[in-house]
Amino acid sequence: MPVVEQADDEILPELAERGLRHYTARVAAAVGAGPEAAWCEWADAPSAYIALDQRLPGHPDRDAALIWTAERGWAVAVETGCGEDLLITAALGGDVLPAAATVAAWLRAVRSGKRVSAQGHRSAAVSTDVTHRLANWASSTLSSAMS
Repeated sequence: MPVVEQADDEILPELAERGLRHYTARVAAAVGAGPEAAWCEWADAPSAYIALDQRLPGHPDRDAALIWTAERGWAVAVETGCGEDLLITAALGGDVLPAAATVAAWLRAVRSGKRVSAQGHRSAAVSTDVTHRLANWASSTLSSAMS
C-alpha cells in the first residue's frame, strides 16, 4: 500500500474521508453486511455505522450495529428503542483501525455469546496518524482502480 507521507492540508482530510469510506466498506463486507448497511462521515468527529442483520445474545428484541469512532475504534451496540444513544455491549481493544478480518473474527465471538472484554475505552483526540492511515486507504483504492 502506498504511504501518504505529507499532503496538502486541504487534500489530506479529503483523502482521509475517501479512505474511511473504503475502510468501512471493507469491514462491512467482512462481517457480511451489504454496502447499503454501511454509513460513515468525516466531519468534526469521524465515525462509521454498520447495521447488522443478526441480533445479539441477551438482546434478541433490539437491532444491533457495529460503530466506529477515530477515538475509540470499533464497538458493538444495540438500539435502545427510545431514541437515546446506542448501548455499547462490547468494544474491540487495541488498534483503532484493525484489519477487516480482525473485526469480523471479533464480531463472530461477540455473536456467539463468548465473553469479550471491553478493553479500556480510548478517549484521545483524532490523531494525525489516524488521518494519514485513512488517507492511505484512499491511496490503495486509487492504485487498485488504476491497475
